[in-house]
Amino acid sequence: MDLFQWEGFFSMGGKLIFDVGMNVGQDTAFYLLQGDRVLAIEADPTLADAGRKHFQREIENGNLEILNVGIFEEEGFADFWISEGRPNFNSFHKDIAARDGYPHYAVRVPTLRFATVLERYGTPYYLKIDIEGNDQMCIDALNSRSLPMYISVESECPTTNEPIGVESGLLILRKLHDLGYRRFKLIDQRTFCSLSVPPSANYICDRFARYWLQQSPLNRIRGTYRLSKCLMTRSRLERKYRQEFPIGSSGVWGEDTSGSWTDFEQAERIYRYYRGKHFQDPNSPSRSHYSFWCDWHAKV
Repeated sequence: MDLFQWEGFFSMGGKLIFDVGMNVGQDTAFYLLQGDRVLAIEADPTLADAGRKHFQREIENGNLEILNVGIFEEEGFADFWISEGRPNFNSFHKDIAARDGYPHYAVRVPTLRFATVLERYGTPYYLKIDIEGNDQMCIDALNSRSLPMYISVESECPTTNEPIGVESGLLILRKLHDLGYRRFKLIDQRTFCSLSVPPSANYICDRFARYWLQQSPLNRIRGTYRLSKCLMTRSRLERKYRQEFPIGSSGVWGEDTSGSWTDFEQAERIYRYYRGKHFQDPNSPSRSHYSFWCDWHAKV
């Protein structure tokens, strides 16, 4: 389908989801399996072509359209940086693509403002944003009169090699609140646990499974690994939906996420607490400046 031949697309019923940052397509695949209609946006032309081949039937059935464009501040063309071997680090920001010393190179890609996407396709029921540094551009294009019922977006993504402070990291949450979102969850993207203060029973069980049943000498006891899989949130969600959620996927959304929704003040306290704890904990997985890897989930 040509980029500008959009009229009439998604004219049938069903929930409309925007997968902004399709990448290798694992989230798009999950949404399609749940019976949703998907607009997937991917700047990397190689990944977009691979997605069209993999999802050919869904595209032909009218359940999916893949836009090979990058979300940018201006419409036209711009250099997009490809991280070789780490497609989840592909970005318009060179420092992100170059993380951990991975080889990287630039390709010229077409760009659209997210406001243009909304004008052409309407407001989705759920908006997933994961575009390594340009997430805020999507949030800024929203308005309080027409909001997705549910949204998820990276809580922070430094665009340079310099660390950011907690106040910069709270900009996304505050913008969501200003738009009209009133319920929030901070989801740990490594575990899919919803973070809370005090920690929930679900979070405590997940940590026990990871650090005691899998990484301590207890893992030598027969049956402990199977028990750990029963207690870990990610594994339980995979069994429930009969779907693998590999590292890098956004996972479930909306009411299917774990934990309870919180108000704005609670959400801010949770973010400050766990972000501070993460960078103080010597056992945190990779304490680099970009390693606090959580998504905000919000609903109107």
